[in-house]
Amino acid sequence: MKRFLSGLSLLGTIVLASALGASSAAGANLLTNPGFEAAGGSYSGWFTFGGGVQLSLPAGDNIIRTGAAASKTYGGFDNCNPGPGTFNVGGFGQAFTPTVGKVYTLTGYSYINPADPIPGTTTCTKNRMLAKIAFFNAPTGGTELAANEIVIGDGNTVTGQWNAFSVSAPAPTGAVRVEALFLYLQPACDGGAVYVDDTSFDESTPAAQPNVLANPSFTGGLAGWTTFGNAYAEAQEPVLRTPNGSAKLFSTFSPDVPSGIFQTVPASANSLWELSAYTLTSCRYNDPITVPNDNFVLARIVYKDIAGAEIGSNDAVILDNTAPLGTWTRHTVTAVAPAGTVSASAYFLFISPTLMGGAMWIDDVALQNLGTVDVATAPGRAIELAQNVPNPFSGSTRIDFALAGADRVDVSIYDMAGRRIANLYQGSLDAGPHAVSWNGRTSSGIAAAPGIYQYVVKTSSGRQSRSMLLLP
Repeated sequence: MKRFLSGLSLLGTIVLASALGASSAAGANLLTNPGFEAAGGSYSGWFTFGGGVQLSLPAGDNIIRTGAAASKTYGGFDNCNPGPGTFNVGGFGQAFTPTVGKVYTLTGYSYINPADPIPGTTTCTKNRMLAKIAFFNAPTGGTELAANEIVIGDGNTVTGQWNAFSVSAPAPTGAVRVEALFLYLQPACDGGAVYVDDTSFDESTPAAQPNVLANPSFTGGLAGWTTFGNAYAEAQEPVLRTPNGSAKLFSTFSPDVPSGIFQTVPASANSLWELSAYTLTSCRYNDPITVPNDNFVLARIVYKDIAGAEIGSNDAVILDNTAPLGTWTRHTVTAVAPAGTVSASAYFLFISPTLMGGAMWIDDVALQNLGTVDVATAPGRAIELAQNVPNPFSGSTRIDFALAGADRVDVSIYDMAGRRIANLYQGSLDAGPHAVSWNGRTSSGIAAAPGIYQYVVKTSSGRQSRSMLLLP
């Protein structure tokens, strides 16, 4: 595994985007009665199904974000415990005729009453409510061609407040109907309800996305990609962002041997590259990556010289046990090619520190050459930050970095929630190479929990960061 995680991050910048893709400004709201206000409170304009769909009105629950009404959905308590992977489902939605290639976005606000919460914290086996966009190949009925969904209420949702949500999906070829859906899944006779208000459904034109990769959407398989470990073509609709394929990665169940895919293209010094991809882990096949599963996935740009030696890289964690379940999420990594570069490789690596199960899917990948940058003014030039050694580690690890000039420096450790948990150095340093070590403990002396952390080097001219894995 170390051969994939080592390497100097030269002039690299990490950008993570949880949005579901860049697009032009959104259009008008397509929904009828988006706030359930019609006739003083109703589902006029919506179709409903299941026994647990009603309204929240001032004379009743009185849980309303704006106006005179909101939606309330709960389990129908019908056919409880139907068996693994099946659910009692109720909800509501609206249907429209989509334009192929347009991006559709469903937004709104959800609320869970602290007096009537959804029990349990295991999303895949407990009650949950989804906002979902689904495309079909017929005006009525038909086959679901593609979809995207997001959990808007479960046992992990913050109660007592309105929480914003958003989910997007592009209309695939062959789509003649799109549905904006709200689904309450009840795998057992648990209580709890989810309120929804101020919804919106709009269409927009996606921004152009140049791409130098072959077969970036895995159409018909993994042709064009080099694969290793457990990397396979996927063709089942629930885990495709766009037809007709995606890539599935999971553990090799062998120590220090990751699974992955990559492509290599020509590149030159000082060129700025961006690697982007959509990732998914899902309840659909009962093998999601959720706590305490410690698997994670890296997107990595690697630069090599004419001899084939790695001379620069940058990476980012694009999926781990904090990923939203069932939702295609877009991530990007950018990096500037160092002097001597003749090629750039786009890697996706499935890392399994303790050889656990679980799977993830990748779709709609892009590698773009954003042009040549002025190295003298490129972000991060003042700092060259290497991968910590060893990585993964337990006990202690060493962090090496170099400064182009004397500066005031801060070296700190952050958890994946963005909280600083340890400061390793703060003060002035001369130009040249430097090193610090971390013993896996917080500033208060408490052993940090096993997991992924970021180490960040800051100076007056910028900052660099990389990820590392602390083992039990």
